[in-house]
Amino acid sequence: MESLTQQILDCLRQCAPFALATIISHKGSTPRTSGSKMMVLADGSIHGTIGGGLVEARVMDTCLEMMSTPQSKILEFTLNKDLKDGLDMVCGGDLTVWIETFGTNPVPDLIQVFTTMAAQEKAGKKAVLISKIQGFSGSSFTTDKCLVLPDGTVKGCRILPKALFDAISDNQFSGTVPVIHNHGLEEFIIEPGTPCETIYIFGAGHVGFQLAKMAYLTDFYTIVIDDREEFANRERFENAHQILVAKEFDRAFDSLSIDKNAYIVILTRGHLHDQTVLEQALKTNAAYIGMIGSKRKREQIYANLTEKGVSKETLDLVYSPIGLEIDSETPAEIAVSIIAQIIQVRARNK
Repeated sequence: MESLTQQILDCLRQCAPFALATIISHKGSTPRTSGSKMMVLADGSIHGTIGGGLVEARVMDTCLEMMSTPQSKILEFTLNKDLKDGLDMVCGGDLTVWIETFGTNPVPDLIQVFTTMAAQEKAGKKAVLISKIQGFSGSSFTTDKCLVLPDGTVKGCRILPKALFDAISDNQFSGTVPVIHNHGLEEFIIEPGTPCETIYIFGAGHVGFQLAKMAYLTDFYTIVIDDREEFANRERFENAHQILVAKEFDRAFDSLSIDKNAYIVILTRGHLHDQTVLEQALKTNAAYIGMIGSKRKREQIYANLTEKGVSKETLDLVYSPIGLEIDSETPAEIAVSIIAQIIQVRARNK
């Protein structure tokens, strides 16, 4: 699935007009949360969603009305009875939606910003997107943009005051949602790069093959690791972001950067390999560690690791047997149960 950033870049390069709607704040029960985006094309087709229903329909109409010229507008929605009925919701809430339209002659700086942003996403790295608000005319305004990379490199327009650049470099805007920031008399919309949520699939067999497809469909950055090149290859895993062939599983973590946004799935072809991977995984701060297999297999591996000094409290953090209990049998069904459990854990951690 092509990322929304890449789709934006494609339209910019093709000089095709489009609009981008971003939820910049929400309160109460809303269909989507802050940071959710929807891209609207000139023919009315969309990529992404801000929740569906009447709110999304009204935003789409506004996007199409505004698309004749590059501009921005911020809309407020209160989910009253009419809007809630359109969303089939019980409770109400408030949404603030930023609509930005892009015309047929994008400036080179804009293409540079989104080119770099797409490359960062593809590499699993973050960046901070800044839009400077200016040129107010009635309720509309325009923006200039730049992108700040983790190493301090800035791409795009020169719009950042030094104090704001320093604040960004010091990770003072390290959240996951857009922020409207006033700096003196200037106003900026700051969009921190969302964490790269990565699924590490150890094992390129039948379940790993199906899980990689599920991870792709649900927008996870996906890395497949196996010690068999005939299984771990681009022909077999065409949608995985990275495919690594490990000579030995006990060195498989040497080149990996596991953080709190990582989800480790252990599906190797044997108990010994599973134990080797699990022992290394438990030394990381991954958000999720799951291991396939029966309770009997799990208890044997746990006993082996306990003898090596791994505590019961640490082992209790492992999801094993892996996946939600949905009576899954086939590799595809097991993959569904695993990805559902990972999505559940991710939601609980937010």
